[in-house]
Amino acid sequence: MKDRTPESQVIIFDLDDTLYKEVDFVMSAYHHIDRLLVAEHDTKPGKAFRILRDSFKAGVNPFDTLSAWLDKEGISIPDAVQWMVDEYRNHRPILKLDDNTTNALMFLAEMNVPMFIITDGRSFTQRNKIRALGIDEFIPWNNVFISEEIGFDKTNPYAFNEIKKRFADNAAIEYMFVGDNPAKDFLVANTNGALSVLLLDNGKNIHPQDIKVDQKHKAKFYIKQLQELNDYVADALYF
Repeated sequence: MKDRTPESQVIIFDLDDTLYKEVDFVMSAYHHIDRLLVAEHDTKPGKAFRILRDSFKAGVNPFDTLSAWLDKEGISIPDAVQWMVDEYRNHRPILKLDDNTTNALMFLAEMNVPMFIITDGRSFTQRNKIRALGIDEFIPWNNVFISEEIGFDKTNPYAFNEIKKRFADNAAIEYMFVGDNPAKDFLVANTNGALSVLLLDNGKNIHPQDIKVDQKHKAKFYIKQLQELNDYVADALYF
């Protein structure tokens, strides 16, 4: 068995629905669009937000629904749907880490556990999320891999291999990937000898976890909250 110390653990996180709930970003964007429509077109405060939110919950395209309502109200916005998409992607979100996640990241940072993020998405959008959440206080920017920037999504081993290169001279390193989506998150970890950990949905996740996937996509371990990682890392102190 490898000698385990906190410093010999490398933890790689997914971002959306792992370090925070993606629905919070969605709602932040809807509030942003609502505020713009109030300021620029004198709509009733909260009306656009409710249309977007209710359409989202109903599984109907929110932007198409709001665009149709704007047309009905005689509010003309050129390429309204594209305008909403752009505002959604590029707005400065109002987000906050929950206490459990903050405590987990703080403990891991204090234990000198190297932490990374591998996330799919657009660079500007994902970086805005990380800044808004304050995650960059715990995970440095050069430890963040975003698919648009590196040219590969999470199912490609590129980012994982880049991380491994940084610890090539340490055979004792144990890698762990923590994510939420069995469809994409655990393939690389499972095929590269890393521990794969599924953060269970608390009812707010956007992507379902109860999907049929083959064994190489399934996580080896399950946790209900990120602070459970602290116990695993702390155990290394007593080996």
